[in-house]
Amino acid sequence: MLGFRSLENTVAVLFGGRSSEHEISLRSAVFILKNMPEKYRMIPVGIRRTGEYVSLEGTFSAHDFENIKPSDLAEIIEGKTPASLPQRQIVTTLFLPYRWEILKEYTESPLRILNLEAGVVFPVLHGPNGEDGRLQGLMELAETAYVGCDIRASVIGIDKSIQKALARDAGVPVAKFEVIDAEEWFENKETLVSRVEASLGFPAFVKPNALGSAVGCGRANDARELKKLIDEALKFDSKALVEEPMSGSEVECAFLGTGVNPRITTPGEIAPKDFYSYEAKYLNDDGAQLFVPARLDVQKTQELKQLAAKLARVFSLEGLCRIDFWNDKNSGRFVFNEFNSLPGLTSISMFPKLWEHEGVAAQVWIDELIQRAHARQRRLASMQFGTTAE
Repeated sequence: MLGFRSLENTVAVLFGGRSSEHEISLRSAVFILKNMPEKYRMIPVGIRRTGEYVSLEGTFSAHDFENIKPSDLAEIIEGKTPASLPQRQIVTTLFLPYRWEILKEYTESPLRILNLEAGVVFPVLHGPNGEDGRLQGLMELAETAYVGCDIRASVIGIDKSIQKALARDAGVPVAKFEVIDAEEWFENKETLVSRVEASLGFPAFVKPNALGSAVGCGRANDARELKKLIDEALKFDSKALVEEPMSGSEVECAFLGTGVNPRITTPGEIAPKDFYSYEAKYLNDDGAQLFVPARLDVQKTQELKQLAAKLARVFSLEGLCRIDFWNDKNSGRFVFNEFNSLPGLTSISMFPKLWEHEGVAAQVWIDELIQRAHARQRRLASMQFGTTAE
């Protein structure tokens, strides 16, 4: 049986998941699998839409994934061995909310117990059940190191209305918005439509309150479209967010470190032809223009980085994040949009591109994230749980 210390360089990379961002997760995971530093061994773990975990037996290096594609990861999730990884069996896998010291006594299980074999988990999971605090809570119950924000920051990161309220309280500009609760919506749509019309007017942007990647988003130009879009957004979450439109481009900073000691990149810029829809992000090559660095002068660049660092502390960020603003042409201000606690990590995503522009290779920041995960776990292990030391 391997000791705990010998597991520190074994990384379970989780992908797929139960959210509507399942396919995007596969694309991000390909990037991580290909760019993992050579000192680490990996266990690729697919999570089905039904919630079951499956993995390929044994461990792998980045070299093994040189030719991996999102479709190969989809095959793992389906229980098939990809042609690019021959002679490896699919193993039904569990992650249990128990400490390693307890699990090591139960080594005869016919199923793979992931937290007996991996010293750190890298959840490349976007949206609910991945980056929203649920999975992070499971990792902490198991006292397993994991990459990314902790439970509290993850909960804030998935809830756009909470983010905006905290940013506003910190003196950072936010767009005007209304939160539509599903229970209230289905009881009295007309009253809520009137409230939005009076508060925001049209056009207005509608999105699920706790989702990402522009899934379920749209622009309402009148009351009829507003009703339709809120109904659609509430298929994904119990709350919908309705916001005033911003004129201008989206400017984004990448974050590594902690809220106390944040490292913020020079911003990048997204200039969509219409609005930054799911299709513009992932399907249409001409859906938006990306600029790295953003088209900002030195003073405005520094202002934006300072705002991002301020919010990193407000939100108690840790690990990796992307912090997004609007460069609003009407007001001349930067308006906070949201932060993403597990940003897109595809080869064309802004987070990797921004660190590449800073001269930080993917292997470097991936290694930093894993080492930070171990450091946080050691810190948590030294804390007391409602008891006094003897």
